[in-house]
Amino acid sequence: MDTLERVAPIIRNAAHPIRLRILDYLAQAGEPRTVSQIIEAAGATQATVSQQLRILKDQQILSSRRVGNFILYEVANKSVLMLLDCIRRHQFRE
Repeated sequence: MDTLERVAPIIRNAAHPIRLRILDYLAQAGEPRTVSQIIEAAGATQATVSQQLRILKDQQILSSRRVGNFILYEVANKSVLMLLDCIRRHQFRE
């Protein structure tokens, strides 16, 4: 039960369409990406993506580091990638 209580906030905070897009993009990229690259991949505004990055970072799902004028983001909590795998494998029936 303790594990479930610890992971519930991570799942809740990851379970947003744009956050899932960001996580999927970073997972597929396999290396840190800039905010501009993430904005382009997410197909959302800079303000929206920045807000979602902050939420993911606050939950320690993402980490960031500054390199020159750029801030690079990457997946910090690799266990969240299992959530993405489950989503990809799920077959929706219409």
